[in-house]
Amino acid sequence: MTYRYGPVVCGVDGSPASLGALRWAADEACRCTRMLLVVTVLAGDDASGDIAARAAAEAGRWRVGTAVTAETHRGEPAEVLRSLAGGARLVVVGGRGSGPADERPMGSVSQALGARADAPVLIVHAAERWAAPDATLPRTAPVVTGFDGSDSGHRALRLAFEEAAARGVRLAVIQAWPHPHLWHPGSARGGDLGPQQHAVREALARATARWRADFPMVDVEVRSEPGDAVHALVVASQWAGLLVVGTRCPGDHLPPAGASVAQRVLEYAACPVLVAHGQVAAATPHAAA
Repeated sequence: MTYRYGPVVCGVDGSPASLGALRWAADEACRCTRMLLVVTVLAGDDASGDIAARAAAEAGRWRVGTAVTAETHRGEPAEVLRSLAGGARLVVVGGRGSGPADERPMGSVSQALGARADAPVLIVHAAERWAAPDATLPRTAPVVTGFDGSDSGHRALRLAFEEAAARGVRLAVIQAWPHPHLWHPGSARGGDLGPQQHAVREALARATARWRADFPMVDVEVRSEPGDAVHALVVASQWAGLLVVGTRCPGDHLPPAGASVAQRVLEYAACPVLVAHGQVAAATPHAAA
């Protein structure tokens, strides 16, 4: 996210999940030397105006030397955070907050920001895992991204390279693809997928070439996965430290191969998911850095 110079914005509501997300936000702000803006959004006559201030003080103790400020707003949380995203480097939220529990794997705020925002959005699933003062964030697990050749795929690819470089970890780039001869239970025999596997790996090597040159210290692995893209990325999220996905923006010319892939991955991923919102002109391999 080197093209973003604003603060890291984190939405908190006092829940353990939001405090866990705040720990990730503080880590990001420290890594990229940006200010951390802690935001609480209140509804109606709610007077709990010190939630953001308490959270900001806690973040300052976690990351001494990082500039931290707190703001309290009134309104709809997703809309307030979306309005702040325009000047932000990153927006961070927990996968679920303190709202009513139901069967959905994501909260309404994270779902709305995952669908649309003017900055990358980090959604921290099961964020309460990192709410404790002695919790340790994953430091060595790889960054994983999916690629399908679309504008959103190129945007996610750039962001994934930047994150892997900043964290000093390996990057795995996965492309899933359907095949009519893919074996299923009950089939007599599987087909030979070797030629298609090779073709996909060659295409991934070409797609990543520009970013390999820009980030020569990043160890890159390209993986060709026959089958369903959602399944491949959700399985990868179980061993990844961070999963980067792209979602379609209004200016995109090449739509994603599966419009619902990013949303479904957001719902079921095991690790935090970084959604690569933004201007496609800043992310395609033909654009200026």
